[in-house]
Amino acid sequence: MSPKPETLTDARGVEIAPGPYGRVVSLVPSLTESIFGLGAQARLVGRTTYCIEPKGRLTGILACGGTKNPELDTIFSLAPDLVLACVEENKPEHIIELEEGGVPVFAVMPRSLDDVSTLLRQYGVLLDAQIVAGRTMADLTAARLHAGEFRASLARPPRAATLIWKKPWMVAGGGNHIDAVMREVGLVNTMGDREGYYEVELDDLVAKNLDLVLLPDEPFPFTHHASWSMAAGGVVPTRKRALLMDGKLLSWYGTRTARSLRALVKMMSGAVGGLEDT
Repeated sequence: MSPKPETLTDARGVEIAPGPYGRVVSLVPSLTESIFGLGAQARLVGRTTYCIEPKGRLTGILACGGTKNPELDTIFSLAPDLVLACVEENKPEHIIELEEGGVPVFAVMPRSLDDVSTLLRQYGVLLDAQIVAGRTMADLTAARLHAGEFRASLARPPRAATLIWKKPWMVAGGGNHIDAVMREVGLVNTMGDREGYYEVELDDLVAKNLDLVLLPDEPFPFTHHASWSMAAGGVVPTRKRALLMDGKLLSWYGTRTARSLRALVKMMSGAVGGLEDT
C-alpha cells in the first residue's frame, strides 16, 4: 500500500487533507455507486435523488435534492466532513457555498480513463479503502488492455457520434468521459473537435458520414423512434447502426468503468461487422 499523501488535489486544483472521512455526502450518482463499490458505504450519510445504484441499498441514506439543485440546508444538517462532487455535474455556486459553510468538497472531472484511475486511487485514500481501490484500478487496467486489443483488430476506426438529448438534438463533444470511453473502444468521436455538449441539426450529423450513432437511455431516454429517425434522416445507413444502449456504460465513471468497457467492446464487436467494406 502506498504511503498516505499529505494532501490530495481535486480537479479544480483545491487541496484537502487526505482523511479518511467518516461522514460523506455524494452529489453524483456514479460517485455514490463507487463508494459502495469500494466497500465504504458505512461512511455515506447523504446522496442525491438521482442516486439509484446499487439498487435496493440506498433507502437508509438521506436524499438531499438533485445534482443541479441540492438541498444545502439538508446537507449541512447531516454535519458531513466531506462532500464529493463533479465539476461538470454540480454547479460551482453550490460547491462554494458548501465550502464557505465549513464543509470540504472534493470535485472530480474525468476527461480520460487515466483520470478515472486517479479518482479511484484518491477515493481509496479519502475513504480508507486503498486495498479495494487498488484491486479496482488493476481491473480497469486489464479492461483497458482488452479494449486496446479490440482497437488493434479494427480495419479502420468507426466514425461515431453520441446523442444526449432531443428537442433540441444535442451531442457529446470532446473533453468529457463519454468522449474518453468512445476513444477507448476504438470509435472516432466526430463531434469531439468541440468541447462539452452542444446542439446540432440532423444535417450536421449527416455531413459527418457516420458509421454509428450511439443513443444512450440517459440523460434523455432515447427509444426506437430515435433510431428510426437516424436511419430515415440519413444519419446512418440502417437502423442497426443506431445503437440504443444503457447510458451508464458511457457516462458513469468509477468502480463500474472496467465492466462498462468490457460490455462496450462486446457491443461494438457485434456492431462494426461489415464496416470495412463501406
